[in-house]
Amino acid sequence: MPSASGAGSLTRDVKALTMKEVLHMKKIGAVAVFVLLALWLGYYLGHQNGVRQERRAWLATEQTITLPSSNVAADGRVLQRPRISTGRTFYSNPHSGQTFIASFGPSPVNVPDPRDTPTK
Repeated sequence: MPSASGAGSLTRDVKALTMKEVLHMKKIGAVAVFVLLALWLGYYLGHQNGVRQERRAWLATEQTITLPSSNVAADGRVLQRPRISTGRTFYSNPHSGQTFIASFGPSPVNVPDPRDTPTK
């Protein structure tokens, strides 16, 4: 039969083992958080790189056609036109070759990208 002093040392060993397990679990938790952060960072940077490549591919297909400004109508009347650029911008989808037309003038704010509007 174990003595009382033996039982006390057994209790200390179990307590010490439990502290080691707690520290081990904390290390595993910290490593898991670090791994998840590294995975998220890699995904985010890869996504940003893909967005930049896609934008460059679209901009490489950009064509601007400037239309001549006519100041006289066919019936002889003088036309007054705003001083907005008469250029028309076209893009070709780098993946399918389909043509998209951008709108006149500067880009409006908070509207969908005109390159998402296909022509037929």
